[in-house]
Amino acid sequence: MEKIQITYQTASKEELTKEEQSLIDKAIAALDGAHAPYSNFHVGSAVLLEDGSIVTGNNQENAAYPSGLCAERVALFAAKSQTKQPVRLIAIVARNQKGNAADAFSCGNCRQVMMEYANEQETRIRIIMGDHNGNYVVLDDVRNLLPFSFYSRSLN
Repeated sequence: MEKIQITYQTASKEELTKEEQSLIDKAIAALDGAHAPYSNFHVGSAVLLEDGSIVTGNNQENAAYPSGLCAERVALFAAKSQTKQPVRLIAIVARNQKGNAADAFSCGNCRQVMMEYANEQETRIRIIMGDHNGNYVVLDDVRNLLPFSFYSRSLN
């Protein structure tokens, strides 16, 4: 039997680099643009591109539930539609109904999109996800979030 191990670290915001802290601040600012009238669960995301530019996104709910999008995919799709720059880093934060920090761990659909972009650009994408205690889970490669993945090579 083989084992899969995922290596990650936890850190307070102050323990992260200035670049990472700045990206988290952008993701926090993006929380206010979330359209979450059903769940009242706001998620903000910020994507740092190779050239240093930042694209933000937030969750967008819809009464027809499958029609909404998560913050990560909003930011990634916007970035990819506007530039060919590789993605270096993604930060994700959330705020619950009470206005408190909440776990911001990416869903399977978002993990699939991030993994595919990392494979296409052939470089790692670092990810920082906030938790309900105001700490952050940091992984050096989003592909570790989805170890048995399906991507373009699978189609060939």
